[in-house]
Amino acid sequence: MSDSGKSYRPKLLGMPELDDVVGEIPPNYMVLIEGKPGAGKTSLALHTVCRNVRDKGSKALYITFNESKEKLLDISERIGCDLRKEIEASNVKIIEFPTIADEYIVESITQEIVKHIQEGYDLVVIDSVTPATRVLDTYSKKRSWLHTVLYKAGSVKYATLLMICDNLLENDAEVSLLEYLADVVIKLDYKPDALFPRKLHVLKFRGRKVMATPIYFCILPRGIHAVNRVRRQDAEKLMARRKEVRVNEDPARRILGSVIRPGTQISLIVKYPAMSPGYLYHYLLLKLGAEALKKGLKMSILKYGVGSDYEVPEEPLLRRALRDKLIPVHVDVSVGRIPHDIINKVPYPNELDLLVVDGYEKLMEIYGRGEVNKLIAAYHTADSMSGITTVRIFRTPPSHPHPPTSMITLSDIVIEASLNEEAKCTNLTVIKGPHIVHPETVLDTELKPFVEKLRQAIRRSIPETSRVM
Repeated sequence: MSDSGKSYRPKLLGMPELDDVVGEIPPNYMVLIEGKPGAGKTSLALHTVCRNVRDKGSKALYITFNESKEKLLDISERIGCDLRKEIEASNVKIIEFPTIADEYIVESITQEIVKHIQEGYDLVVIDSVTPATRVLDTYSKKRSWLHTVLYKAGSVKYATLLMICDNLLENDAEVSLLEYLADVVIKLDYKPDALFPRKLHVLKFRGRKVMATPIYFCILPRGIHAVNRVRRQDAEKLMARRKEVRVNEDPARRILGSVIRPGTQISLIVKYPAMSPGYLYHYLLLKLGAEALKKGLKMSILKYGVGSDYEVPEEPLLRRALRDKLIPVHVDVSVGRIPHDIINKVPYPNELDLLVVDGYEKLMEIYGRGEVNKLIAAYHTADSMSGITTVRIFRTPPSHPHPPTSMITLSDIVIEASLNEEAKCTNLTVIKGPHIVHPETVLDTELKPFVEKLRQAIRRSIPETSRVM
């Protein structure tokens, strides 16, 4: 294909999960990435360059005012898109401009952009456009430069222009002008104290509908990871290899139904003064562990702020039986980087088949109900899409007698565990599930014989040399 043919190719954004949300960027579109410092604007732009050069055969020009060329290359290497080889192959060119002090430099920038577009560069990044718009002192000059010069220059050769701008003020007139002229507007937000520090909104896409739900993301050494989105093609592959869990034991069938299908989301709410879900917790761990052992599935037990002192006997038993098929994760909720911490310990969470998560009440004590609702909703979306069967446990402390609403509204099965003082056991009441027409209550002690059978079966699967006497 000729260089001119390459120019007609639509472009990809730097986060693969956006492919399903907005699709590809048509040629000659102007894309605006706006946000506060630290939000990930440069990282998203660098990954956009990387994807299009490697996957679309593009040639990219990167104009930088904020960072030196070497610093940009160091950043690109740290986030998994090293551009050094592409520069050597003349597929990427980085031009540093000094601090803009007058309109003459703006004119020289324009000449460089037009020249490189004429030479076949079909993706142009300006990082950031804010210094140039600050120098142009009138609205008409700003609009003329952005629209008449840059936009039309790109249209001649069907080049895509990606502009980064700093959004430091509410209702900033310059940002509003950029949003008006751009064909695509992506806003990044950064709140370092939030459970998900970074999020992305697609505010505008000319000619297409945009998704109202934000995408939470992490910047990792292997790239930009979306927390609450999974690419459709990836989700289909993952769902195709998932296995359902059959529930044969009668009391457990009344609680969970006869089949737990891939992607089922189960919430277990322990109501104070009850402290645990009783034998149901033991049953779930052993049942899911037995299925993982029999079908070669991968399982994780994730605990927020709950250390090894709180282990039940099933956990070391499952570690010996499942070995590398079981990933225990203890998350320090005080760190403030929970998504990063989880991904560092479970690098590819979508490869899990079965997941048990405990300790949401610890998060609520620190971050509040709203942030925990956001976290549950985000992971619920990703787990459902990719087919991860997930059990979430929340113990209602006296200070927070009500669970996060997302545990009830979003889950497929919701079970409440309450203390039965008269029977000296735990009532397990199913308040939501596809297998019930009205709430169903089972005593946790009805599961006790089945817990022991599962425990013995798993023990028999462990080689003699690994068994604990």
